[in-house]
Amino acid sequence: MDTMNRTPDLTTRILVALLIASVFVATGCQQIREQLGIGEIVSTPEKESPEWVAQRVLEAATKEPFSEAWASYSSYLHSSEQGSPAALKDWETMRFPALRRKHTCFLNSEGGDYGYELMERKERKADYIELRIKCKTTDMPTPCHLKKDPEAGGKWRVVYGCMN
Repeated sequence: MDTMNRTPDLTTRILVALLIASVFVATGCQQIREQLGIGEIVSTPEKESPEWVAQRVLEAATKEPFSEAWASYSSYLHSSEQGSPAALKDWETMRFPALRRKHTCFLNSEGGDYGYELMERKERKADYIELRIKCKTTDMPTPCHLKKDPEAGGKWRVVYGCMN
């Protein structure tokens, strides 16, 4: 006569659920990570990818003096922003200085010098994407809007705002 209880206990069920969840997280299931509020550390993104541009934006924010930082940052602005003197002035005097003041909240030491935690990646259109990047000082991830720029050979460039 078999007297063993064949029903898994609560601890076993929890361990199985955690194992399944960790497999989804480890295999890169972006949707599952987003739902669980688990970000992805971006350390060495593919060159010219949206994540790479966001990393270059953070790198530019750390440079000194301001003129060098601005020259680096503005090279990643979409031509629609660069082509408007009013928009460019707004970036230089308001948006970029705001990023420079708070850029350290985006940096994640696990990802190296300019690593950050990507919480969400929303592809709005074939040529427009929004990255949501974790800031240590707020609960809500901060958007970085990027659009392919035909005047820059179809490369991703910042439009509307990026971590500012």
